Amino acid sequence: MGCFSFLCKECNKATLSDSFRGEQVRLYLLKDGKVIEELQGEYDSYGRIFNKDFTDSVKWKIGWSAVCDLMFHPNKGHGIAAIHEKCYKEEKPITRSQDDPNQGWGDGDDADLKQAISKDSKKCNAMFTKIESNERKPK
Repeated sequence: MGCFSFLCKECNKATLSDSFRGEQVRLYLLKDGKVIEELQGEYDSYGRIFNKDFTDSVKWKIGWSAVCDLMFHPNKGHGIAAIHEKCYKEEKPITRSQDDPNQGWGDGDDADLKQAISKDSKKCNAMFTKIESNERKPK
């Protein structure tokens, strides 16, 4: 499978990932301009996010074939919209993101990617710790 990387809907910059770590993003799966699924975490280069152990990716519930059908549909209200966590403004997108011509590797300067990932990794570990501790609390 090839990389599927996107430009952020807010800042129009790449969602960076080296396929082992990535920037903190919110991914929205859209159909007819409506969010049907949402993922939040470190981008994995393949239209998904990494799991908390970085051993696999969190996959879309509708299945990859259906996701690809939406991504390549002529209706721009279908597909994946990506927003950097740092750019998020609590508004859900209604159109998919533009493809990143550099496939999430930045502008050719590896330093951009390393800097973005190292900053986000600290936030990611804190976010997963908070989620895990909330899941353990009795309801």
